Amino acid sequence: MREVILVVDDEPMVLSIVSHILTRAGYVVLRAASPEEALAVARSHSAAIHLLLSDVMMPNLSGPSLAERIAELHPETGRLFMAGLPDSAEVSERILSRGLPFLPKPFAARTLLEKVREVLESANPMVTA
Repeated sequence: MREVILVVDDEPMVLSIVSHILTRAGYVVLRAASPEEALAVARSHSAAIHLLLSDVMMPNLSGPSLAERIAELHPETGRLFMAGLPDSAEVSERILSRGLPFLPKPFAARTLLEKVREVLESANPMVTA
């Protein structure tokens, strides 16, 4: 079974590059350019979504708030957050202080893939690379 990752970022270039890297690595990638689009994708996707990879700061709904809403639809979904401003209050309070998986932007493709694998394996210890 190929793992499904929902990638959410309001920056089109980041969304495109991250999606491309993950697709080339063999993941099934669902893309969303906004939290609202991500919720629509999650509602329409009947199979498991193994990981939500979301920007922290987006218009209308933050990454952590989006993750809570996605969890209502797909409780199996792990979460990994990314942000270009890792020192921001939102990241500090909502991500780092809670020990949630975090990836500061910019990052190398290898770093992205390693962190994704780490989070997927910690969310489901039976999954191996």
